[in-house]
Amino acid sequence: MTISGNNCSARALNRRGFCITAQIGLNFLWCGTAYIIQAYRLLQFVDGAVANLLICGLYYLLQAAGIGATAFLFAKGSAVAGKRSLPLHCTIFALICTAAALFSSSVSVMIIAGALLNLAIGVLSCCYLTRLATDIEPRRRGLAFGCAYACGSVGTWLLSLPLGGRFLWSSESIYAVALIAALALLLLRYLPPLLEHKHTSALPGLEPGKGTIGLAAAVLFLMWLNNTLGFSFPLKSASGSVCIEFTRAFYAAGLIIAGLISDRDRRWGAICALAALAFPSAALALGGSVTGETLMWILAYFFLGFLATHRLLLFADFSGKTALPALAVLGLMVGRAGEAAGTLGVFLFSSTSQVVISGAVYALIIPIFLLLYQRLYLHSPSPAEAERRRFAEYVHRFSLTAREREIFTLILEGMSNAEIAGALNITESTVKFHAGNIYKKTGQSGRLELIAGYELAE
Repeated sequence: MTISGNNCSARALNRRGFCITAQIGLNFLWCGTAYIIQAYRLLQFVDGAVANLLICGLYYLLQAAGIGATAFLFAKGSAVAGKRSLPLHCTIFALICTAAALFSSSVSVMIIAGALLNLAIGVLSCCYLTRLATDIEPRRRGLAFGCAYACGSVGTWLLSLPLGGRFLWSSESIYAVALIAALALLLLRYLPPLLEHKHTSALPGLEPGKGTIGLAAAVLFLMWLNNTLGFSFPLKSASGSVCIEFTRAFYAAGLIIAGLISDRDRRWGAICALAALAFPSAALALGGSVTGETLMWILAYFFLGFLATHRLLLFADFSGKTALPALAVLGLMVGRAGEAAGTLGVFLFSSTSQVVISGAVYALIIPIFLLLYQRLYLHSPSPAEAERRRFAEYVHRFSLTAREREIFTLILEGMSNAEIAGALNITESTVKFHAGNIYKKTGQSGRLELIAGYELAE
């Protein structure tokens, strides 16, 4: 096999992951845009404080409910929840709800349509984000999620630019949302069937028991509660200088950077999320100038990317470790519940009280976070050591000889038979002989299948 042939094999191996990443990105783009336009529509008829309670409180709870209900379906039978029919029908239903919220003149209909839309968004989020754990190799999950959500965030900003930046306030925006949703449905035909859960987690340490999973859920709930309280700082002087859609570009940057850091080492990703959480706590006490508050708004969205990435990857890794697909999105579910609780706190308490509560919550998060960190990461090997162990376990499982192990290593590096022969100073026929034995022992039919089998191995 030539080097060019190996590159083609690598591209074929990554095609599944690319398809799923594109699906997640398109879904986030159109759902996120639909969420914004129904919120803008509601703001034209309802007081800002009440609208915020509905949009970031009740609606986030309904997203959490949709995620939980779909996760329950995955737990009962992934063959049912993993079919294309669920996201297909849910997408159509969500588009109908978006149109109802946008064109109705009744506030009650707007609120109900918005509620149903967010329930559907939760279902769709679960359908696609579960694939991070079942179909994306652990060392690439962070970048896959970061790039998908970054494209969705930047796309929403680009969609807002027509009509002097007021396009998402107009009724014409429904056509853009429908077009993107249609593209997502076209791509849905290429969405592969849900894999049996084969990926091993990127967390090589302690097996996550119920106590650890519960602790992680508590940490994420408090993180997002605190973030929402801190993010509610007054923006009166900056209201004319801040474009909400444009700040999503900074969210995109945070997502990609956080994904790269987390894929390199989950421990650093977790630490960055905790460090990012300090910003909203401090932001409550700042302000008073257009420049300062605008900068805070931008930085808040940048740091939000680190929190969002940590939230998804933590439970996606739990899902991979326990072979339970439903676990993959529970981090998003408890995060949404935390955001709803924070929104309620903003509605009920004064700014001074929010500062006190936010500080108290942050002080509570630190010891719980450190306990979770100790359980998951403190005694775990480095990613390089974890990979060495995984390779050794795979070789031992299939009883590969020393020579077969050498050849297998070079196959994984993408070398052709001729290149392997030259590297080991043996004949090409000898390489083919040992490679044939490797295929027989591992039950694979060829080089590409062998590499894929190793990548997907427990």
